[in-house]
Amino acid sequence: MVVSDDKLTSMLVQTRMKFMDKAKSDVKLTLSEFTDLNPGPELYTFPDKTRRNVLALTGTIPINYKGNRYHIPVALHLMDNHPYAPPFVHVKPTPQMAIRESEHVDHTGRVFLPYLNEWRYPQHDTVGLIQVLIFAFQDKCPVFSKSSSGPTPPQRTPYPDQSHQPPYPIGSGVGFSMPAPSVGYPSPSINASPYQTPYPAYTNVPMPTPPTHMPPAPPPPPPQHAYASSIRASLLSAIEQKIANRMKQKLGGLIEDTQRLDICLNDMRIGQQKLRSFMEKSEKDQRDLDLTLATYKEKQRELEESLQKYSSSNPDNQQDDIDSAIEPKTPLHRQIFENYAIDLTMDDLIYHLTDALKKHVITIQVFLTYTRMFSRKKFVANVAMNKGREVAGLPAITE
Repeated sequence: MVVSDDKLTSMLVQTRMKFMDKAKSDVKLTLSEFTDLNPGPELYTFPDKTRRNVLALTGTIPINYKGNRYHIPVALHLMDNHPYAPPFVHVKPTPQMAIRESEHVDHTGRVFLPYLNEWRYPQHDTVGLIQVLIFAFQDKCPVFSKSSSGPTPPQRTPYPDQSHQPPYPIGSGVGFSMPAPSVGYPSPSINASPYQTPYPAYTNVPMPTPPTHMPPAPPPPPPQHAYASSIRASLLSAIEQKIANRMKQKLGGLIEDTQRLDICLNDMRIGQQKLRSFMEKSEKDQRDLDLTLATYKEKQRELEESLQKYSSSNPDNQQDDIDSAIEPKTPLHRQIFENYAIDLTMDDLIYHLTDALKKHVITIQVFLTYTRMFSRKKFVANVAMNKGREVAGLPAITE
């Protein structure tokens, strides 16, 4: 069925397709190959009893069954992530037909094929699925016609019967014509014999007078070679599929082992690179530690020499004043040092006063008096220190 792009796009949007371009391309190719299929949205009930609006391709597909051409009614329900997920396929028999169960079709008409289980786009698509359906249905037809209560007019049956009756023989020298092979919709009875009578019984009744004109002969059956190309294509497709399945079974294990080995090899290479980086980092850290250890030993040696020299210059081991141990270069630097010491001392005094007030050792009046006095000294020492640092070219100390 020819469908415009706008209409097909509207159907895809209505069914909320996730991959619009790929789904549209696949559906258009399917409709161009099988013109008896009609697309349209349909409310579909999934096996888990949920219902959702999906795009359905309904119609018939042609098959060649026992030398005759039939059209099997099917419905393909496409998922919202089509073509990356296989569709649900069902056989939709008419009221005059019944479903014939097989390994590919269950009693509800749902179709099960390896092609659906192994679905992987773009190796699998809807056109290939229908071709596999045609081959499977040609092997075992999924429907058969039901028996009807009244006689059926002679016509060409579009679907195969449950059993085929042989045609009537042509009588010689009899004045009646051979009836057209009316297949109708017979159904095998439960109490019927497994074999039907191939020819009707003749009775000893007078033959009618031959008519003045003979009825037209029935049209000859279609030549068998008309379906040769389609049968050959179907057989080739089936053979290719079976060979591919056999090769996949044989080589599947080897391919999986090879893939696992490739993954292990990649992991080992990544691990080797990490080990090399760790080794290089460890060697660099070792060199840095060796350099630091050498520097430490050198400073330790200098300190030991200084201590030894000091010990030799002070044989009586007298305790020196700590203030005399620090000798600034200039009086300005001494003034900076002394004011800095006063600044830190005032901080300590104010801290201890606060701690004493918390423990109720002193009163609030005593705390305020001494805090004001110490803060004033701290301020003066801080200003004098920063002034001296400014003169000495040193940066100011701010709190």
